[in-house]
Amino acid sequence: MPSTDPASGSGSGSSLSETRVERTRRLVVATASWIAVGAALGTVISLVLASIWTPRTGTDTAFALGALVLGFGVTAWSTAVGMGRTIEGMRDRLDVSSDWTEASAREAFFVVSWTGAGWVVAAAACSIAFGV
Repeated sequence: MPSTDPASGSGSGSSLSETRVERTRRLVVATASWIAVGAALGTVISLVLASIWTPRTGTDTAFALGALVLGFGVTAWSTAVGMGRTIEGMRDRLDVSSDWTEASAREAFFVVSWTGAGWVVAAAACSIAFGV
């Protein structure tokens, strides 16, 4: 029978590290996916705005919009982390029929934050590509 002593490298200690590795892998894949979505949005919006206005104005506006999305995501995520249990408790106490949970809010604003980060980087890259 395998040892359950974490120091031995097998048993529950090994299982725990495999779980952490799998969770980390899923988070990295999700982060990269949402950064790619944000980068695609940032590129498309930069190109569209640059074709309407000057390249500098277009890329600056695209960058500002991406920064707005990123800032909103980070602010809302930190609020969900900091006050999530309080909001859940108030929802339960007031008997509000809502599906809002701290975990779902953290996940939603994770998506918004990383999409905004990709958008900002892509808008900056477009600005560099246009030479402005």
